[in-house]
Amino acid sequence: MRPSDALAPPESELQTILEGIGEGFYAVDGDWRIRHFNGEAARHFGRPAAEMIGRGLWELFPGARDTELGRTFEAAMASRAPVRSESPSVVFDDRWLAYRLFPLGEGLGVVFRDISDRKRAEQQRDLLVAELKHRVKNTLAVVQAIAAQTLREVAPAIRAGFEARLLALGAAQTVLTEKSWASAELHDILASVARPHRPQDGGRLAVEGPPVRLHPPSAVAFSLAFHELCTNALKYGAWSTERGRVEVRWTIADGRLRVEWRERDGPTVMAPQRTGFGARMIETALAAQIRGEARLAYEPAGLRCTIAAPLSAVGETGAPPPAMP
Repeated sequence: MRPSDALAPPESELQTILEGIGEGFYAVDGDWRIRHFNGEAARHFGRPAAEMIGRGLWELFPGARDTELGRTFEAAMASRAPVRSESPSVVFDDRWLAYRLFPLGEGLGVVFRDISDRKRAEQQRDLLVAELKHRVKNTLAVVQAIAAQTLREVAPAIRAGFEARLLALGAAQTVLTEKSWASAELHDILASVARPHRPQDGGRLAVEGPPVRLHPPSAVAFSLAFHELCTNALKYGAWSTERGRVEVRWTIADGRLRVEWRERDGPTVMAPQRTGFGARMIETALAAQIRGEARLAYEPAGLRCTIAAPLSAVGETGAPPPAMP
């Protein structure tokens, strides 16, 4: 008797364990013959265990071997490494299954469960998000058309500025819509707003900071603030010269998010004689929205903007959570 045999549970005890796991389970040997087949698997496939055990997997499901799922099974058998997979059922057209494959003796153990309800919910969510994205774009287009008519007698520069701010708002809406309006990455918000403004030389914008997921209201506020900073950099600041560059860095310490926008190698900066809309929006509106502070410093070497707020007021750190299994 091998030591492993002495440790193996009796067949009746093993069957009790397999029936108690609450998920479908079957095991195949190295020749793909089914060795175990629990009650949940029998209920799913509508075939009793006695009919399945001892027969070849590909004999029972002849069309499955040439599917993506079949290739996943083959790869798991060859690699002898655990594999997780989600796949449409090869037996029932309207079902999805989540699989966990793992080496078992010379063959494979297969644990599976039906995730059809989750997949249908995800498909419904994707349809709703697509519809929301479409409606948001249409709404912004209507607002732009109304603005164009209303502001016909206004100076072109003012009208252009207003339309550009609508585009910045639209960029934030797009990022949020793609995330189902749950949150938006700070990096994605900055990238979407900076894209139409930044020079083609990608090295003239340096971005560094840990993952931060912004709540929707904060995402919109940061989008508008970044738009004002990008526009200013392009017209008067670092991006108005051939060598100027912008560095955006953020850190998290003691439960607070600190973002710094710093311009370098641009024209000498002088404080404006009056406070413009962009400065008021950043120092007043943004600060109020994030329950923090936002300060513009007109340093001769380049504009510097510092934004600080409690992390809990604007979002949370870390990568997005994995999809629910």
